[in-house]
Amino acid sequence: MNIVRFFGKLLISVGCGVLIFVAWTLWGTGLITARHQEALEQAWAHEPPIEITGEEIEVPESFQPAPGEGVFRLRIPAISYNDVVVEGVNREQLYKGPGHYPSCREGFGRPYCTDFEEAWPGEDGRVIVSGHRTTYGAPFYDLDKLKPGDEVLTETRWGDFTYEVTELEIVAADSLAIAIQNDVAEIVLTTCNPKYSAEQRLIVYARLVP
Repeated sequence: MNIVRFFGKLLISVGCGVLIFVAWTLWGTGLITARHQEALEQAWAHEPPIEITGEEIEVPESFQPAPGEGVFRLRIPAISYNDVVVEGVNREQLYKGPGHYPSCREGFGRPYCTDFEEAWPGEDGRVIVSGHRTTYGAPFYDLDKLKPGDEVLTETRWGDFTYEVTELEIVAADSLAIAIQNDVAEIVLTTCNPKYSAEQRLIVYARLVP
């Protein structure tokens, strides 16, 4: 009888531990991201503007933010989303919020960088932003609700730029197609698919509004 009671208590303890772990994974990690975003907001408020000369938007090559540094604000009105995007897409950086996919340079190693020159909002080229869908604030939880014509707004130190969603696509989790640069001024948002799974990737394409 004592053995049955012991195993009963053990199973209850394990069950409670599992529930606590799930709760922390889905909601507790959001507290970490919220604190990081608060710090990013404060730092962002004191960043000096970057002056762009010429008719085309070309961010100076000297702008090479460090891993985890806030680089621009991302707003998506259709899903009430508003966060600061950080530089980098590895685990530590995505704890802070959505990450801008960088070129391979000091501080960024493969497979979390691209051999192509990274693009910034307003420039010709593909601005790639990756974010969690279920943990660490789940910034892209509702990304699947976007539809063509919805606005994706970026606020940067060199100006504000509006993009319009053109299409959504689901690809294999190991697909690297979006990392290939082009001459189209667009922003690409990527996250896991379906929710609570990393089996696929959900991609949202948005074209810069002239």
